Amino acid sequence: MLTLRAVPPRLFGRTSASNRRPTDLAGLYFDALWRHWSPADRAGALALSGLAALGNAARAPRSGWRHGWDATEQALLARTADPDAHLAMAARKGMHRLLNPAAYPLAANPLKNKRLFAERCREAGLPTPDTFEGEPAALRAWLEGRAGVIGKPNFASKGVGVIGFRRGPDGWRTGAEPVDKRRVLADLTALLRAGGVVQEACATHPALRSLSPGALPTLRVMTAVSEAGDIEACDRVLRLSAGGPRPVDNFNAGNIVASVDAEARIGRGFQRVDGAIVGVERHPATGDALVGHVAPDVAEATDLATRAHQAFREGFFVIGWDVGLSDRGPVLIEGNWNPGADILQLASGRSLGESRLGALYALRLRDLPADTWRRARPIERDRR
Repeated sequence: MLTLRAVPPRLFGRTSASNRRPTDLAGLYFDALWRHWSPADRAGALALSGLAALGNAARAPRSGWRHGWDATEQALLARTADPDAHLAMAARKGMHRLLNPAAYPLAANPLKNKRLFAERCREAGLPTPDTFEGEPAALRAWLEGRAGVIGKPNFASKGVGVIGFRRGPDGWRTGAEPVDKRRVLADLTALLRAGGVVQEACATHPALRSLSPGALPTLRVMTAVSEAGDIEACDRVLRLSAGGPRPVDNFNAGNIVASVDAEARIGRGFQRVDGAIVGVERHPATGDALVGHVAPDVAEATDLATRAHQAFREGFFVIGWDVGLSDRGPVLIEGNWNPGADILQLASGRSLGESRLGALYALRLRDLPADTWRRARPIERDRR
């Protein structure tokens, strides 16, 4: 895999950094890169931009194409008051490589290496789902008495490759499909031998079971290092399963995101349906109302994310935490070193650059030393 830094067409020949609005994070980022790049780097970045523009122009309206947005981001156009303040997916990874220098190599990144993440959480005393440790031959005994388990490939993201099994009175199931115990053991053993992790599936908090059938709901909490050097929880959004067989609550898998106000009341939700983003006021599977429902343990989950960032602080300016809202209280599911802002924008109605988190991004970008910018090439290899 590669990190590509392709300048969005809207920034060609635009205002200089001295005139750049502080909400325009992509502008601040690419202005600094351009100033520190050699002529060869600039030529390479422009060539990348041309290739990306050709690909996006064939699938996207001009307003999205000129911002460097890909096809999956086009549905955001109607909900973005200031497109310049949105951080496009194409720019996000390269920016986070600079803001979170501990991300590479990936094998040593505790927010990408799931086995390392579980180990670091255990050492810091942070609550996580019970994780299997030991040789695959011991898995059979570990499974005894557990109501559900989740298997996750190491280094994967966005719920890719996640498998889940639940035990009922009639035996094991994956989704609604009955499965033999031997298959459960075989699938999980294969995942472990490939480097993945196996964890106990936490039960959903009773207050959210009708709003998140099929998967544990999570509170995405964005934390960042403030001007004073403290860890600050800047934004949050609730992720809910829309139902179905997959044991994940990721928005890109067809699930729901919703705002949560200061009193933990859930606001209107959103779901991606056939490529379009639609509003959700009642759960599509259960019919229960989202709006006004009080989410449990929101303050505790937010505090947990802040404590977790303190434990993972070295080399990470910003982290997107997924905190499970379980019947045992909040549990850390994972931390994301390259978190997206799309679901935050949907829930809050404002782009990243217009938020408190965006203000911290802008400050940190301005504080990065010249050597950091010079080392940020148009094409970088993602070292495992």
